[in-house]
Amino acid sequence: MELKVGDKVRFLNEKGGGIVTRLLSTSMVHVAIEEGFEVPVMVTDLIKIDPDGAADRFFDRPVNVKVKTPGTIENAVDQKKKTQEEIKEEETFDPVSSLYRQSGAGLADGVYLIWEPQDQKWLITGNLDIFLVNNTEYEAIFSFLLEEENGHYAGVSYEVVPAYSKFHIETITREDLEAWSNGIVQVMFYAHEMTELLQPLHAHFKIKPSRFFKDTGYHEFKLTGSKAIILHLGDIASQRITAGDHYNKLNIDPAVKQKLDVITPTALIDKHRTGPREAEVDLHISALRTDYSTMPQNEILQYQVDYFISMLESAIAFNYRRVIFIHGIGNGILKSAIISKLKDYEHIELRKASFVHYGNGAIEIAIHTDNRV
Repeated sequence: MELKVGDKVRFLNEKGGGIVTRLLSTSMVHVAIEEGFEVPVMVTDLIKIDPDGAADRFFDRPVNVKVKTPGTIENAVDQKKKTQEEIKEEETFDPVSSLYRQSGAGLADGVYLIWEPQDQKWLITGNLDIFLVNNTEYEAIFSFLLEEENGHYAGVSYEVVPAYSKFHIETITREDLEAWSNGIVQVMFYAHEMTELLQPLHAHFKIKPSRFFKDTGYHEFKLTGSKAIILHLGDIASQRITAGDHYNKLNIDPAVKQKLDVITPTALIDKHRTGPREAEVDLHISALRTDYSTMPQNEILQYQVDYFISMLESAIAFNYRRVIFIHGIGNGILKSAIISKLKDYEHIELRKASFVHYGNGAIEIAIHTDNRV
């Protein structure tokens, strides 16, 4: 069955239906349902409804959903004249939408930044949507800033993203990539009742625009049901602190520590720091997660690769000069995958890690920050 944007569909195995708002692939589409949510659905789980056909009567009530297209407002059911207030209400774009959590089972609870091509068939052409993904049980209060040529930061967006939701930051063209590939995301986590304290997340991202023009740079992101360039900004696990204990161990007054955190934010790679501008990252899944026993092998590999990318990019952004990545021996798949990813980065030198310390189970990456543009 071939679907297009604007088609009216009915769920095959569930009650109700909606309007196709986006074609994710030949096998999956986004469907806007009358409750106000947009969800990814397999094409095989849908029945296309002809508005003039007999099948249309199986809808419980008319589905009145806006399909957003440039310069037009379309109502898939009710074509009667609308008041100005009704038109204004339909034109209001809600940047928040829910995640596809069932398919995203196994992904770490944390915050992600993704660049999603609007055309999922031709990933290296057309516009891209930038989303902040909050895959946590907390509300995420975020700010998004871009680094300018003069070293200053331009505030682009700030908002509250509900738990297990994504926020549409901006739609950009390929020509805008240079300006939208270097910046900072800051996040504070909030809930009405919290049994633990979470420190704010501060993540500096920097992506080479050339990555957006390679099919291999895009990966399926199950939380959104789409292919995108994905940056894992941080896990909830790494943000947990215990009130008082965190500061007592450092023997620093909490008020002073809070001030230091503001003026000297930490980087993701800092948790693996072994010396000035040096770090060691163990990519064994047992070192990254405690709940990996039920994860399929392909998800484990993807998690390890994503973690490698986030640590490498954090090291680049914060001017680290050397990082050891421990991949283990195994069958060599992880090592091959991370070496392949290095092709997307400039001013990176791959070296053999010390055989005395790591055997054949690690690689060393030298980052020539002085030459980086």
